[in-house]
Amino acid sequence: MSKRTEQVSKLLRQEINNILIKDFEPPAGTLISVADVTVAPDLKKATAYLSVIPENKIGSSLEIIKKFGRHIQHQINHTLKMQIIPQIEWKIDERSIKYQKIEDALKQ
Repeated sequence: MSKRTEQVSKLLRQEINNILIKDFEPPAGTLISVADVTVAPDLKKATAYLSVIPENKIGSSLEIIKKFGRHIQHQINHTLKMQIIPQIEWKIDERSIKYQKIEDALKQ
């Protein structure tokens, strides 16, 4: 990953989380945040990896974020001063799920 894509990833992660905090009302009893953002080398596409607590709300939360994603994209398009602003794709960050399974297995 080049320095530029790292900078854009970090900036997008920060901006998306700020928008989620300011404008998004998650379903009751659910916490949604952006765990990581990866950006394509040409800066045209980005993937935002979501962390959702509790795990049983992952599917519904992803659908809600995908719908709210239009608002996030619009806000980012107006906030960031870049020639190319990446289009954001939404995915679940499965690392936290894997880490929890490993931790549970180690406790046994």
